[in-house]
Amino acid sequence: MCISFVVLSHLSGTGNFPRSHLLEIYGNLGVRIFLVVSGYLITAQLLKEHGRTGSISLRTFYARRSLRIFPAAYVFMIVAIVTHWAVLSGGNMLTALTYTVNYYQRGDHVLGHLWSLGVEEQFYLLWPMGLLLFYRRRLWIVAVAVAAGPPLRILFWLTWGTAGLNHPFPVFMDALAMGSAISILEPQLARFQQAFSSRWFVIVPALTALLPASQLWSSRAYQIVGLSALHLGIALSLKHVMLRRYAVLNVWPVMWLGAISYSLYLWQQIFLNRGSSSLWTAFPQNLVLSILLATASYHLVERPFLKLRELWTGKRRPHLVGGGASGPSPAISEVGEVRRVASG
Repeated sequence: MCISFVVLSHLSGTGNFPRSHLLEIYGNLGVRIFLVVSGYLITAQLLKEHGRTGSISLRTFYARRSLRIFPAAYVFMIVAIVTHWAVLSGGNMLTALTYTVNYYQRGDHVLGHLWSLGVEEQFYLLWPMGLLLFYRRRLWIVAVAVAAGPPLRILFWLTWGTAGLNHPFPVFMDALAMGSAISILEPQLARFQQAFSSRWFVIVPALTALLPASQLWSSRAYQIVGLSALHLGIALSLKHVMLRRYAVLNVWPVMWLGAISYSLYLWQQIFLNRGSSSLWTAFPQNLVLSILLATASYHLVERPFLKLRELWTGKRRPHLVGGGASGPSPAISEVGEVRRVASG
């Protein structure tokens, strides 16, 4: 689902595809779903390791993260830089290669989407170390990060205007912290499992999905309080999806899209460019080319390095989401792209 929101948002206004402000608004929802679920899964992984060993191996964590994220990303960056050398500045290329695009406001479109990977990488750098050093205060840390979301967005807006709300890590960390909080509170939330799995609980994701549209009336209110409500709604919806086991979310097209989603997120940016009039950036060939390159990247880059990761780190990726004695809930494929990028 995350990648679907992003792709539809970027398709808007490309050649032969109608421009829709509403679609473009919902692209950010896809990123925020990714961040909340990533916070949940990464924290679950780290908590499980700490419970099993009494510590957290930063070496293993970063080795697994590097083999999961870097190969596909750097292959994309090299191709994008070579093919768009004439329009990319030195700062644009340097911040992309160092995962700091989220602090570079003047970048070209082709590498601009890497800001979200920058946010994610900065989370990887800070949270495992913080959890290792301050494990007993873990809930207080995420609670402060969640509460800091609205005042930080106000501060960044007053300091840098709209640019301050676009990509810096501090204005997105409450999304990651919300997912982390749900993971930490898992034992306490277990008593509400019947409520989370109720068919009536679908009202929560339905209302959550409507929140981004409130920007059409008041963007300021959405930034101050709406985003906090959105992150909470996403986190609660995640619990519902994992327990409810919706069959439609586990059909093979959804599973396949989840498998290639990380590569699709990387490669779609070259072709889904509404500022270009090139043949390959017009619909439907832009979407077809994005999917073809993503599929090739998944099979030729991602899968070989995933196998290498398991051989190098010497362990299998743990199942992080419970589904009773039968194993992990298949409904987690609803956020399968996040699981594949964020877990293990």
